[in-house]
Amino acid sequence: MVRNYKKKGTRTQEVDERSITLAVEEVIEGRLSYRKAALKYDIKTSTLESRVKKLKDAINKNGPSRTFHSKFTSQQVFSLEEEVRLNEYITNCCKMHYGLTTVQIRKLAYEYAKSLNLKYPVKWDENKMAGLEWMRKYRKRNSNLSLRKPENTSTARSFAFNKTAITEFYNNLTEVMQRHNFTADRIFNFDETGVSTVLDTPKVLAPKSQKQVGQIVSSERGELVTFGAIISASGNHIPPLFVFPRVHYKDHFLEGAPYGSIGAANRSGWINAEIFVTVLKHIQKHTLSSKEHPILLLCDNHESHISLQAITYARDNGITFVSFPPHTSHRLQPLDVGVFGPFKAKLKIAFNNWHLANPGKTISIYNIPKLVKLAYMESFNFKNIISGFAKPGIWPFNQMAFSDEDFAPIGVYTSSNLENIPPNSETNSAALGPQPSINLPSPNINVEDLLLESNTIIDESIDTRELSSPSLLQDHQDIFTEICKPSTSSAVTTTINIPITPDVIRPYPTIVRKRKSNKGRKPGKSRIYTNTPEKNELEERHKQKEIKKKEQERRARTNGVKRSLLSRPKKKKVKIMESNENSEESDKSQISLRESSLSPLDLDQDDHEDDFNKNFDATPKNIKDNSFILVKFPKKTCIIYYVGKVLCHYSPKELKVSYLRKKPGSWSFVFPDVEDIHTVYFSDIAKILPDPQPQSNSTARMSRLFTFPVNLKKFNVQ
Repeated sequence: MVRNYKKKGTRTQEVDERSITLAVEEVIEGRLSYRKAALKYDIKTSTLESRVKKLKDAINKNGPSRTFHSKFTSQQVFSLEEEVRLNEYITNCCKMHYGLTTVQIRKLAYEYAKSLNLKYPVKWDENKMAGLEWMRKYRKRNSNLSLRKPENTSTARSFAFNKTAITEFYNNLTEVMQRHNFTADRIFNFDETGVSTVLDTPKVLAPKSQKQVGQIVSSERGELVTFGAIISASGNHIPPLFVFPRVHYKDHFLEGAPYGSIGAANRSGWINAEIFVTVLKHIQKHTLSSKEHPILLLCDNHESHISLQAITYARDNGITFVSFPPHTSHRLQPLDVGVFGPFKAKLKIAFNNWHLANPGKTISIYNIPKLVKLAYMESFNFKNIISGFAKPGIWPFNQMAFSDEDFAPIGVYTSSNLENIPPNSETNSAALGPQPSINLPSPNINVEDLLLESNTIIDESIDTRELSSPSLLQDHQDIFTEICKPSTSSAVTTTINIPITPDVIRPYPTIVRKRKSNKGRKPGKSRIYTNTPEKNELEERHKQKEIKKKEQERRARTNGVKRSLLSRPKKKKVKIMESNENSEESDKSQISLRESSLSPLDLDQDDHEDDFNKNFDATPKNIKDNSFILVKFPKKTCIIYYVGKVLCHYSPKELKVSYLRKKPGSWSFVFPDVEDIHTVYFSDIAKILPDPQPQSNSTARMSRLFTFPVNLKKFNVQ
């Protein structure tokens, strides 16, 4: 099949369609003959006659005149007006975040053509959808549509971005702007994003015949480092934050990072309230903010950002803290809008270049700062930062930054008492003509009453919401006015042709949103957290949390005491034999049983107990390299202990320790196959252990065991 038809012939002058339309009108109305109209508009008489004949045939068949994209159209299913309605429906669904795939559009086109009783290929009935060739031609005729990869948008974000929430944010922004008269260099935005050691790879060139294309990454799953960025509305930026998934932070973590960056450590790798206070101090250091010279800080209302400690520090140092509404940062936050997108794209390229330069090696969390620096210098530029603040209307301040189309997704959640009733396929094939009709009475009533009159007959294929909408009433006002003229006959009825639209065949999605329980919490919204009412509310909430925390600790201690009492072993009673022989044998048996049941740690307990308590205190001067220590780990309900060997001294307060594991059912310890090496502070060391006992006549396996001549039963050693 020829997809791109090229007209043959040497004719250079094209027919003026506007001239033909005017000539046809004059012939139909009888003002001119065929010959005179053709001479007047410089067209052929035969062409004019054929056009007039087509128009008269359409009028005689009581059908509307259907216009197409081209006069050379042959076997086209939908007219220009029908494709415009289909195009508008597809566009509206996409704006509602319920876009249609090509297969769904083909099924819709088949149902739409069938409801209009149009002529379409027989293959459509077999497949119950339009053909691929129709889809290609439709996309070519409607160039405003393109095949796109949509961004995943949660229902929470879709619902949260509404006019009420955005207006409230702009009101808060207006209030602080008028109060302090902030300039661009005093407006800042802080946000975090995760940088994993494994990122999506960029596109690469590959042969067309290759079915699967692979690209090297570090591992199946990556380790996460939190990257926190700070930008200003003037186009500048403050050195960023790195949060590493470690218990203790070391200075060498930031090797290769952007100059002036700050680092922190958290076991989860995410920011917390303490780290955010460090960020506020970092911002205050670079901006020199004070109560006399304040700044505006825009953040999301994450729990780590709205702690009482952070708000108190912000108030004391002239930092006005305004939060975005929940689940709206993808449209309002400057970093999300204009900076993080280019940053992640550049970061993927930097990761891929590192793998090419270091084949066979893997990226660790300590390589991330130097790779982030490469993407940071290219993406955190003046253009991206200014654009990030301008699009949501933060600077320059613009409350009209978002139009009604931006709030289209919220229309899905609008409830309506009227429902779209899809047309009945049996009724369509038998009773429906090319267009639906409405039989309306003729008395003098207004348009809205006419639609709601009890004796009005409305075809089931008509969308009642469309009929009651102001736009449709306005479009058909002239028709309804003509119908509602006074008539001498009360039984006269008039037929109106209303076009079927695609949303009658496939109604727009509607959701009845139910309120979720917030467990006593107030619904999230944009707030000025440095205002006094908000601070007082945070203080009250903080007090309630402290009371609840103390009550939980008290209950945990009580439960721990109960468990310890229930798990205490009962003492075994030894029967005393009457005969001396039996008593001697029993004494021997008791001694042998006692000796066998006790571990080497219980032997000479009285002799070693005092030495263990006096001579093995955990003082820094007693701790040497290669000595064994007992390290404590406080938990919520108890304290557990581990045995470790000191490898070296990091600093006067820190040690490098390799931990041992206790053998089940004994008091022997062994180094694990995978070394467990960590940093230990002197304050976490409970005792210094004596040198382990040597193993006499031991095998290679037994020589790996370490036994210490002290009683460790009173310690919960793991």
